[in-house]
Amino acid sequence: MKLKTQQIQQLYTFTRQHYVEWYDLQSELVDHLANAIEQELERNPKCTFDEILNKEFKKFGVFGFMDVVEERQKFLNKKYTRLIWSYYKEFFSLPKIILTMALFIGLHTIIHLVANPNIFPTVVVSFLLVSGFFTFKKRYDFKQKGKETGKKWLFEEIMLNRVSLLLFLLPSAIINIFNTFRDKIEFYDWSLILGEIAFVLVGLLIFIQINIIPKRVAEDLAKTYPEYS
Repeated sequence: MKLKTQQIQQLYTFTRQHYVEWYDLQSELVDHLANAIEQELERNPKCTFDEILNKEFKKFGVFGFMDVVEERQKFLNKKYTRLIWSYYKEFFSLPKIILTMALFIGLHTIIHLVANPNIFPTVVVSFLLVSGFFTFKKRYDFKQKGKETGKKWLFEEIMLNRVSLLLFLLPSAIINIFNTFRDKIEFYDWSLILGEIAFVLVGLLIFIQINIIPKRVAEDLAKTYPEYS
């Protein structure tokens, strides 16, 4: 016995009421619940939709859908990490390694021409501000899209949270390492070179997460959920 469209929508409402706010995870739970309810209705036609739904929900345990949400977050975090590193490794193999080296040489040359190594922290902070602007713009765009469609996506949220954390932690760490080595290394230029290398490596990681990964995530979501488009 196939469920009616109204009953499917009721399942979506049910998952939202139980703190599942992301449409991609809602869809998986709705599909699971719908199959279980249809099978039970085939076996016991006298049972009502609500009775079977409550029975199936109890199978998720005391915490309801929270365990499912946690497992899904773990899975998507691992998938997201694999995506990042698959693209990141490309920048250390031909031909993109040439671009990576060019970025380092270009940064080092600019700082050398300015003849003021203290400009390096300014470069890092400037990059942080620009990257932060684009990250918050993407977050704003996703929120606006969510308001217009009424759908939020867990993969998008994980993506934005990861890059936001990266922007908060790594640039400040680079500056701290730079300042620490500046006072302890006999040759000041070496501390600057170490800082530049770290900056290029982190800059590439942030660039990948802001510009490359969102497109891949959008493609994955569009393939799995036509509603995403």
